[in-house]
Amino acid sequence: MASINPVSTSIRMTLDLGVVDGKAVEKSVNISNLDNEVTAEKVDAVVTALESLLEYPVIETKQYETGLLVE
Repeated sequence: MASINPVSTSIRMTLDLGVVDGKAVEKSVNISNLDNEVTAEKVDAVVTALESLLEYPVIETKQYETGLLVE
């Protein structure tokens, strides 16, 4: 039976830089090499803590998990 072994976990925060010429401007900030067992609550705590240090507000956070399919 096949299974997936976790390889890496990262998060991507999207920042709202405002509006320029009528278009929304966004920037992404990536944090990689996270523990593969990270929970949504821990990610939220990290994003909340970092948000207070960032110049622009975080409008979206995505978590990416990479795994290796083994048989």
